[in-house]
Amino acid sequence: MADYSSPKPIDPIAFQPHAFLRIRCRCGRRATYPVGEFTRFHRLPGALKFYELIARLRCEICGQRPVNADVVRHP
Repeated sequence: MADYSSPKPIDPIAFQPHAFLRIRCRCGRRATYPVGEFTRFHRLPGALKFYELIARLRCEICGQRPVNADVVRHP
């Protein structure tokens, strides 16, 4: 059965402002951000899709792309 309540990669970020973005980098850094706050802080358009957002991510420490990044309902 399909789970229509969880965020999907093709959803615009404006559809899930209360979801959380979990990120894990090659350097070992892990971070979890509320999507709504993350998008406001970085001034991202609400029409941006989650998969596009994840493709843009870079580590604040080493500058590499994340090993794993996903969007979840609860941190």
